[in-house]
Amino acid sequence: MNLDKQIIKEKITEINQTMAAAVFSIGGHFVQAAAQGSGVIYAEAVSHHYHSGLGIGLEAGFAAMGYNLEEGGNYSRVYSIDTEGGIDKIADDFEYIFKNLYNADPNLPFEVEDVE
Repeated sequence: MNLDKQIIKEKITEINQTMAAAVFSIGGHFVQAAAQGSGVIYAEAVSHHYHSGLGIGLEAGFAAMGYNLEEGGNYSRVYSIDTEGGIDKIADDFEYIFKNLYNADPNLPFEVEDVE
């Protein structure tokens, strides 16, 4: 898979420092991260409600990772990166989401876009 956890870690660090947001994607699958305050990162992932290629069984997978199904239909979680391993946890979780929940095509490029 073209996903690079170091890129995720660097972008999460940047997001936290600049109070910004970014979208990480492979093909039509994405995870968005946004700073909610110093050391607090809000992450959101698409649900089966919006992506017909994803199964309804995603809820259990996301729930096991601490994500909640929001009223708007996407899964979300708040991470603290002030603790040791906080940024590593986000990178590990994003990799797991793309590989195991989305089953993203490993041959497609991993892209990161800033959100204005």
